[in-house]
Amino acid sequence: MSNIYLYTNDVELGTKLTDRLLQLDHSTKFLDSLAALADENSLVVVDLDDSEATPDTIKALKLKYPDLRLIGFMTQIQKQLRDDYRRSGCEMVYLRSALIKNPESILLEDDRK
Repeated sequence: MSNIYLYTNDVELGTKLTDRLLQLDHSTKFLDSLAALADENSLVVVDLDDSEATPDTIKALKLKYPDLRLIGFMTQIQKQLRDDYRRSGCEMVYLRSALIKNPESILLEDDRK
């Protein structure tokens, strides 16, 4: 498995997700900023509700790191925004609650690709 990075300003969410991933023998590194990413062979889980995580930012990351895997999550999925993020380079956009409840399903799906 490649490195897993998490970009969120929600400390509680980050802790829950990290704990779940550790139970599955996957470590997570936190990003203070999406611009701080320096490893293109990674999976990045991005809080799309954050103001830094715009479709343009996602697109710029994909241009800089073409092999980067991006998975986004939102509190409430809005179809237009989801479509914008998918076009920009997010492979999938999940509900925040689904990501917390089923990170293993998301990671297993990621490993099959």
